[in-house]
Amino acid sequence: MEPIQWSEKFSVGVKELDEQHHQLVKMLNRLISTRESTDTHSETISDVLQEMTQYAQKHFKTEESLLKQYGYPGLEQQKEEHHAYRLKTVDFSDATMLSIDAVPQILLNYLFDWWIHHILDEDMKYKSFFAKKGVK
Repeated sequence: MEPIQWSEKFSVGVKELDEQHHQLVKMLNRLISTRESTDTHSETISDVLQEMTQYAQKHFKTEESLLKQYGYPGLEQQKEEHHAYRLKTVDFSDATMLSIDAVPQILLNYLFDWWIHHILDEDMKYKSFFAKKGVK
């Protein structure tokens, strides 16, 4: 898998959210490019799981707050997906503590899937919504 190069086609049109999404790209790229990430006990895996938790706390709060403030009709769906991400992060942390060897690859696959299906699909749905509201 090749590292993801950020481009404007990934932008949801809201600077703060784009900056936070860029952090997800950095996490993904770190997993892609770090050889030690194939080891369940690696520092990279531990760091990425911590970053995933921090990302969820900051980004989901920001995103949900903006969606609520402007009356986005898909807010509940976003909240459900965010909740599932949080639960999955806990599952990965538990699996790492149990030394499950497949964690690095499953974690990479999950974050890549999140990038493709949540950010580039679900989050793009609010791009035009925020543009119409003048949110940048």
